[in-house]
Amino acid sequence: MPRPVTTGVNPVGKNGRNGYLSVREDAIRIWRAGVDSVNSSQAVSRAVAVQDDALVIAGQRFELSEVNRVEVVGAGKAGAGMAAGFEQALDGTPWFDRLSGWVNVPSDCVRSLKKIHIHPGRPPGVNEPTEDVIVGTNEIVRRVQSLGSRDLCVVLLSGGASALLCSPVEGVSLEDKLQLTRMLAASGAPIQELNLVRTQLSNVKGGRLALRCSSGHMMTLVISDV
Repeated sequence: MPRPVTTGVNPVGKNGRNGYLSVREDAIRIWRAGVDSVNSSQAVSRAVAVQDDALVIAGQRFELSEVNRVEVVGAGKAGAGMAAGFEQALDGTPWFDRLSGWVNVPSDCVRSLKKIHIHPGRPPGVNEPTEDVIVGTNEIVRRVQSLGSRDLCVVLLSGGASALLCSPVEGVSLEDKLQLTRMLAASGAPIQELNLVRTQLSNVKGGRLALRCSSGHMMTLVISDV
């Protein structure tokens, strides 16, 4: 005689709930927990803290008495969330009054923060730099060049930063760079080769933003989408 097949799901769960509904709700809770675990604001908040008036970023300690300004710059699709997390970590402390910043993000990610300006660089779904990206990048360069030896620069980078942080070298227009990138992509060039070419045509990629920064310290927080 055939044995009954069991599915491991009770038809009626706790509190009389349908068992299948219970499994669906559990799956949604698991999914939400996974999303929350990589929330950009929370990720930055976990890496940044104020302890006894000292600012600690990824284990690196900066004393309040030794830092005049904290300038946050960056780019990426998670940039607004990262900036919000950084503000939250400093809010209510003496460090908050010394905080300012500018981060380039897609236009559908813009939000209002207290200290860090969130700049709309490109339309959503368009993974290419625009003139607005160049305007924002030039402002980032201006800010990091204005810093002094007693200032701290914090760079926030996330997926999409290559298209949201753009400053072509002299003699190369944005349209030149876009046409070259499109041609290489259409010919099958891998992303590593695309990035190599874009780096050579940029004033800020490949460590050039750091070269333009005049602060005494620079820290970078990166959320990778790889």
